[in-house]
Amino acid sequence: MLASLRARITLMTLVVITLALLINAGISYKTLQTHNDRQVAQNLVSLSQSNALAIEEWVAARISMVEAARVHMISGDPAASLVQLADSGGFSSANLGLPDGGLVASDGWIPDADYDARERGWYQSAVAQKGTIVSEPYRDAESGNLVVTIATPIEQNGRFYGVVGGSATINQLVEQVNSIQPTPASFAFLSSNAETIIAHPDNALSLEPLERISAALIPATLNRLSANPNAWETIEVDGEAKRLAVTPIAGTDWDLGVALDEYEATAGLRAIIKSALITLLIVIAITAVAIGIWLKRTLSGLERARDALDDIASGEGDLTRRLTVAGKDEVAQISSAFNRFVDKMEHVLIDVRASSDAVHHAANEIASGGQDLSRRTDNTAASLQQTSASIEQITSTVQQTATSAQQASKLSQSASHVAGQGGQVMENVVTTMADITQASEKIGEIVTLMNSISFQTNLLALNASVEAARAGEHGRGFAVVAEEVRTLARRSSDAANDIQKLIEDSQGKVNSGTELVRSAGDTMNDIVTHIARVNDVLGEIEAATGEQSDGINQVNIAVADLDRMTQENAALVEESTTAAEQLKEQSGQLARIIGSFKVSSAGHIPAPVAPPARASALPATTPHPALVMSNHGDWEEF
Repeated sequence: MLASLRARITLMTLVVITLALLINAGISYKTLQTHNDRQVAQNLVSLSQSNALAIEEWVAARISMVEAARVHMISGDPAASLVQLADSGGFSSANLGLPDGGLVASDGWIPDADYDARERGWYQSAVAQKGTIVSEPYRDAESGNLVVTIATPIEQNGRFYGVVGGSATINQLVEQVNSIQPTPASFAFLSSNAETIIAHPDNALSLEPLERISAALIPATLNRLSANPNAWETIEVDGEAKRLAVTPIAGTDWDLGVALDEYEATAGLRAIIKSALITLLIVIAITAVAIGIWLKRTLSGLERARDALDDIASGEGDLTRRLTVAGKDEVAQISSAFNRFVDKMEHVLIDVRASSDAVHHAANEIASGGQDLSRRTDNTAASLQQTSASIEQITSTVQQTATSAQQASKLSQSASHVAGQGGQVMENVVTTMADITQASEKIGEIVTLMNSISFQTNLLALNASVEAARAGEHGRGFAVVAEEVRTLARRSSDAANDIQKLIEDSQGKVNSGTELVRSAGDTMNDIVTHIARVNDVLGEIEAATGEQSDGINQVNIAVADLDRMTQENAALVEESTTAAEQLKEQSGQLARIIGSFKVSSAGHIPAPVAPPARASALPATTPHPALVMSNHGDWEEF
């Protein structure tokens, strides 16, 4: 909505007028409020004081009557004087309290024997004050009216004759106070000693505490207001704000208060505010219509220039068109500047079109070369990846060989250790076999000894048999023993022969086994020697395999670096190719954009359009900022 210049000017004008009227209304309101408060205060105080003066006159008249009756009480008939006082002063009754306690009444009332006038409050107050007093209002027991007693002491030449007083109803004062109503919601009240209500529109509040009207009506408030005749304060009565003015009643301890309703007192100010707001709305409406009509006629030329710019911007980029130059005002200057700008744009676009064609051709060449280089780089990267994979396989194989060589070396060392232990065992076996051979030889010697013993025993047994035969009958038992001994000797000889044969056989086999064990020991020593040699060879193979693995790892790292660099080169080539493709697309798009503009064949500047006959000339001002066309075909300022 506020995009329109006319709308912004109209809005700003209305804002300025509204602020001016509001400020003026505010100042006027404050001024009127001050004068209104002063006038209301004056009227309130004047109303309070005028009514208080009337009450004072009523009280003063009766005081003067009571005081004037003192002379007649001394020199004349007291009863007749009291009747005259009651009739002339409007007293319901007039009384004379005597120093002995007796009472003379205007209505002929004779008190009881125990009645003592000296005990009455009006009598005691007048004597105590030695002057005229007005008693507190009280309600008459017979009539129910509010009554006050005005009393004054009677003295002459130092002699005290008593106290004369009159009781007067104050209904007239109550009616007068109730008639004080400056506005419908305002009221007045009469109080005594700033504590007790004497008169109020609500008769039920008579002789009630003053705070029944409002909690703010305390003696301090009334004393403060009565001490300053022109002062007023705002109090709250039944939830409504009231302006209170208080005037003391001379000759009494009474106060007349007038409570003016705040809302009704300021009704005039609210009416002024309402009329000011209505006036403001009317002025704004009239101003808006007037400003709108004036701006429509004033900015019509600018709108025509805007429409022409929209037509050029929304068309097919026809740079051969020119705006109408009418007059010398700002619109004409904008049109002239636009025509010059379009002419420059036409020359620039012609040059840009030629350059864009050259850039497009170069971009095609770069893109084609980049794609070819990208393919070759991709092939090189693939070959390097295959080489890297083969080297990794070789590295894995060499590492496995090295691991196998290490395991074989460990196994060879273990076999060498076992073979050494076997050789040691064979040596022990050879030694054991030699010991067995020696033991067999000893056993042979023992067997030979046994054969010899058996032979000798057999020989002895034979001799014993011969001797027994010789002995005959006596030697028969000895012959039997000799026979048994010879049998045992023969059997021992046979066993010794068998043992000899077994020993000889075992000795031959032991000798053969000893030779075999010796040969096996020599063979085992040769095996240990060859295994040690194999172990040395495996150690050399392991060292060579480790060196080959390290070398292949270095080659693998170099190939990986070369592969990484090739991949990076391939990525760069791809990025370059992508950039070349984008450059190709951008150059093509630039060529299409430039080709969308319609320009003259040789950049000729068309003559400006002649102004129409109805165009009016405006005074010349500073040139308008030039315009440029954005990528979206919109014209922007720069």
